[in-house]
Amino acid sequence: MKLGKITTYALARMKQRGISLATLRYLLAHGRVERKCDGARLVYLENTPPCPARAGAPGRTLYALVDREGEVITVERRVRRDINHGALH
Repeated sequence: MKLGKITTYALARMKQRGISLATLRYLLAHGRVERKCDGARLVYLENTPPCPARAGAPGRTLYALVDREGEVITVERRVRRDINHGALH
């Protein structure tokens, strides 16, 4: 997916969250796309821990919300934990 227009809201969030234009381009070119019922697309990159020693460590997820016309609405980084890791058996 190519980079189209970016809302001022998305630009402000990118600046606030330290996400560069090059990073956004990479995300749109290489990210996974999940289509929403209203025609919007959620494009994301998820970094999983590369080795068992880091299992349970937070994985960083970068995502962008793009409307049906291709305009970037917002961009965000999230830190998620695997809630099943470390569960008592």
